[in-house]
Amino acid sequence: MLQFVSVAPLRKSALVLIAVAGLLAGCGDDEPSDDVSPTTIALPTATPEAATTPVTVDQSANGGSVRLTVGQRLLVRLPQDPDAPDQWGPVNVETGILLAEDPESDGDTTVWPFRAIAPGATTVEFVHGPAAQPSIEPETTFLVQVQVS
Repeated sequence: MLQFVSVAPLRKSALVLIAVAGLLAGCGDDEPSDDVSPTTIALPTATPEAATTPVTVDQSANGGSVRLTVGQRLLVRLPQDPDAPDQWGPVNVETGILLAEDPESDGDTTVWPFRAIAPGATTVEFVHGPAAQPSIEPETTFLVQVQVS
């Protein structure tokens, strides 16, 4: 009795072995290449926003200083009475180092968020006075030095 043996499975196995050998042959070059291709992606050098914890300051930090990294947030918490005629307001916020974001009310406190956008030094200053008009000599001021690296 004649018996036929199929060679198709042998051909498939041989093709798989040849393909794997070809892939492995291209993996042997461990020397670094100076070639830059159009698909090269520049990785960020700053700490990702989600990886940094915000720095929160209140009136106890008045006259002090804080250090931030680029991308990190500074939260300035100042007491606020919405019924009082005098309110806190930022003055002389220098652009280019910190980016002021919209303030948020948190009960009897207003939170003034800033995001560090570039390295440098700046001052965050607030005055407490009439909300409609800035007073010439504010009753109370809040000032903190900020160093961003």
